[in-house]
Amino acid sequence: MTTEPRWSQVPDAGLVERVRHPIDRDEQEAALCEIFRRYQKAMSTVCVYNLDDLDRVADVVQITVEAATKELIRGDNPREPDKLRAWLCGIARNRCHEDRRGRKSEAPLPLKTLTSDDDEKDSSRRLDEVNRMLDLVAETFTPRQRKIYRLHIRQELHGKALATALSVSAKNAYKFAYENKIRLDEGFGALILAKHGRPFCVQLAGILDRAGWDGRRDEQFTRVLRQRVVRHLGTCRQCDNCGTCDQQQSRLKMVYAPVLIPILIAPELTEKIPEIIRRILDEEERDRTNKRDGMNSAAAGVVLATAAADQKVEKNNWVLDGFLSFLKAIFVLFLVATIGPKLFPNVFDKLPNWPNTQNAATVRLEIWVPGGYEVYVTPAGVTCTPTLRKNCDIRMRPGTRVTLTSRRGEFASGGPLTWMGCPAGSNSSGNSCTFVPTGRATVCLIESGYQGVPWDWCRGKR
Repeated sequence: MTTEPRWSQVPDAGLVERVRHPIDRDEQEAALCEIFRRYQKAMSTVCVYNLDDLDRVADVVQITVEAATKELIRGDNPREPDKLRAWLCGIARNRCHEDRRGRKSEAPLPLKTLTSDDDEKDSSRRLDEVNRMLDLVAETFTPRQRKIYRLHIRQELHGKALATALSVSAKNAYKFAYENKIRLDEGFGALILAKHGRPFCVQLAGILDRAGWDGRRDEQFTRVLRQRVVRHLGTCRQCDNCGTCDQQQSRLKMVYAPVLIPILIAPELTEKIPEIIRRILDEEERDRTNKRDGMNSAAAGVVLATAAADQKVEKNNWVLDGFLSFLKAIFVLFLVATIGPKLFPNVFDKLPNWPNTQNAATVRLEIWVPGGYEVYVTPAGVTCTPTLRKNCDIRMRPGTRVTLTSRRGEFASGGPLTWMGCPAGSNSSGNSCTFVPTGRATVCLIESGYQGVPWDWCRGKR
């Protein structure tokens, strides 16, 4: 997510004004990108403070961007444009609370000992320290791993941009970035233990002594020491599985989390946020076009009806009168059939014999996908994700054989999957579900242990 240098000089109120009254679409998009580039890490930090599951931070920030973009382009908010940061952070905080309620989480907040005031005071003090520690950890990587670190973390390249810089496929770029991020996070935890964990574990103290570590010189933190400390925390048969150090590492990393986590997820957000902005701008443009076409059709209908009424009065012919009455009835039915489903789709979908808004001979398939997953739908050829909900409401001809294929994202836990809503006798196993919907159908992809499933919705209760 890059913007022209001139945008960085525009104050918050000026950016909001450019979004509400742009010269063209490009200016509106550029102003929105600058707003979220400016406050992306602030929103991420708020999510770190409020979520009990750090893997959800990136998803909730994207949901926040979507909600804020809609309000900005419609001119609803913020009421005080010069307080843009506080407004965005407030939306992020509310979305975090909704996420916790949706998953019925009763766990304490991960940073319950800190407050938002601590965030603002600590971030400036911790940022330089965290960046220096990350660079120190990266120095223990191989040359290729260091290159990925520079491109992915420091230059915030992700996806296709990272693939181009590394001369690899997009799939491999995602894989390398994810592996390097895990390696960096583990190395950061190992460095913290090396600096502060000696008093808590005799075995860790022995590892540091054998490596000649006294914490005075950066070059003492070597690749061998990093790998040995990480193995000390590991749970495999060849690792030490030290519960004491694992607990202390979590406690020590908590202090750095408000700065560390936004840095680690920044490349992903840098790629995703412009896509979200463009998608919402496209949706708003389509809505305006549909409303304008509907108004033009209604106006034309009024003109025709008025002309017909005048002609009836002038001729006063009972045959013509009956014919015009018939035309009026057809016109009213036409308006109801074309405009009504667009304005009130949920009402018309619930009518048992009412045809679908897109095709008079179609059935409706609705899909719910948990965070970290996506579902590819054939033959529709669309991908349904939590952030692309419009692709999760699909209409097709009756008798069409549908195949739903799940794909795990890089942050998915990898637990067993269940397809709720695949009818009896369908081919449902593992990561796919194949069946022929005969009417309105609801299918939910459920991961074992995921707490945010809308069970009533999955059971058809709306």
